[in-house]
Formats: sequence, structure tokens, C-alpha cells
Amino acid sequence: MTGIVLVTHNGLGESLRRQAEVILGRTLPLTLVSVADQADPDYSLAELIGAIARSADRNGVLILTDLPGATPHNLAMQAAAGDDLPVVSGVNLPMLLKSVSHLDQPAEELARLADLGGHQGIIHQ
Repeated sequence: MTGIVLVTHNGLGESLRRQAEVILGRTLPLTLVSVADQADPDYSLAELIGAIARSADRNGVLILTDLPGATPHNLAMQAAAGDDLPVVSGVNLPMLLKSVSHLDQPAEELARLADLGGHQGIIHQ
């Protein structure tokens, strides 16, 4: 089972997780890292690296972040660089649901599915 680490601004990850659990009717096996306003970046990076280590398995780990270019994304890119882990930014509820529904896939394939789920969840009529 591929691990998922959700790195977001404070409170967003918790809300996404809670709503996904309500929709799916089960507890989700993912790790949250919330980055608070004015958080020490070195502390947050260390926290994220620890979360990745706890979440990784033989299929690897996928990192989802909320806003490209923002602090959670930048920290994720730093933490992922050494191990070449996939990072997908712009997380939304459809992306999270797609991701947790395919945890049997390797991290790179799960990243592709997350991207697909995120895009499929955006409809302009």
C-alpha cells in the first residue's frame, strides 16, 4: 500500500480528510502535516521528513500539497528531492478520493491518478 502524506496550510488537510472519510465511510490511511502561519520552516521540514519516513512502504509515498509555490509545497519539494518522491499540488477533494481509492498502485502511478482525479473533479458549465 502506497503511503500518502498530505501537506497543507493549517486546517485544510484536516478538513479534506474528514470529508473524504465521511464520503467513504472509513478511516483513511494517510499522514497529515499542517504548516501553521509563521511556522519555523526548519521545524516543519523536519516534521515532514519524519512523516514521509513513517508513511513510506515498498510502493513508496505520494505527497499531496495544497497550493503550488506556497510554503507547504516548497517544503514538500525539499523533502521529496533526495528520494525522488512524487509531489502533486493543488489538492482537492476529488484528487484525495481518487488517491485513497488506489493505494495498491506504486507512488508514480498513484501520482498520475491523483492528477487525473483532481482534473476530473473540476467542471465548468
